[in-house]
Amino acid sequence: MTSTVQRITVSPARRYSVVAGRRWPVEVRPAPGELLSSWLHRVAHANGVPPRYFGAVLGVAGETWSAQLDRHLPDAVRRFLLDHTSICPDEIDGLCLANSPLSTLRLRLRTRPQDAGTSTAQSCWLQFCPTCLREDEVPYFRRSWTLATRLSCFRHGCRLRDRCPSCGQSLAPFRQARLMSQQTCVFCDAPLTKPTGMVGQGIRRLERLVDDLVRLDTAGRVQDDQKSLAARLAKFPVPVGRARSTLPHLSHALRHDFFRRLSEGRTGIEKQKVHGPQTLWTRLANAAENHSGVVGVLADRLMETAGLERTSSPKPPDLTTLLQAAVRLLEGRRFPVEAWQVV
Repeated sequence: MTSTVQRITVSPARRYSVVAGRRWPVEVRPAPGELLSSWLHRVAHANGVPPRYFGAVLGVAGETWSAQLDRHLPDAVRRFLLDHTSICPDEIDGLCLANSPLSTLRLRLRTRPQDAGTSTAQSCWLQFCPTCLREDEVPYFRRSWTLATRLSCFRHGCRLRDRCPSCGQSLAPFRQARLMSQQTCVFCDAPLTKPTGMVGQGIRRLERLVDDLVRLDTAGRVQDDQKSLAARLAKFPVPVGRARSTLPHLSHALRHDFFRRLSEGRTGIEKQKVHGPQTLWTRLANAAENHSGVVGVLADRLMETAGLERTSSPKPPDLTTLLQAAVRLLEGRRFPVEAWQVV
């Protein structure tokens, strides 16, 4: 008797290594403006490895493994990432903060992440916008959030936050031992998306002015130029009670309070010689009232230096010393307009 039951044919499948080579199973593309560590956490999560253990996959050690890679990406790790993903070399390099001319103005990274949670005066290595994390289809952290001069979200106008709203600890997504979203606190599992209040108009004007001036000034400069505006702002003293510190070493709360006092004309900085470093904060605060005028003058000068037609601009504000210094620094430099956009 002949059986009419259809037989199942089994054939061996091709090995994954033959089909995809050495690449990881799930491809994750970097989001616009994303931080390297944030992308690495998402790659680990997508491929079923909690971020805490992904450092071992890359051959790096330490509790803050991914945050350290933000500041310095070893060649061995860079080659490993290029070998296991389809991301191009320029894109990998663009994610890392080490290649940014604004590196001196970034928030400082502490060796032990819990150290930043011991004092509300100490800086945390990363800030975030709760609204952005809530609206992201897949939450990720931006490079711009690591700037010490950034206090608010330029998209939503709300204050940034550098600690969990529930437990007060600093962010430590590199310690996540479970497959959890980056919008969740590692220490207490609470969401990081609790809204913050809006930033005052005076603070926003000053913050925008500083951001524009720093980016215009760094265009065409070599990295780690100690004469750059970013480097000067990073090392200039800021009064904190009876003590003094610098912006990259302060918490978001103290930096926000300092900018608020600047915008209200209460700097807390004793007057020294006219051209002393402490007076720059006062000059910036005074110029914030005419933000567009300052930026317009510098932009026109940059275009003139680049050999382009000068545009009409409003009457220069009362910031002669700063503008003349900027003109002197830019004299003789010739670079394309595209170089003005610095991340």
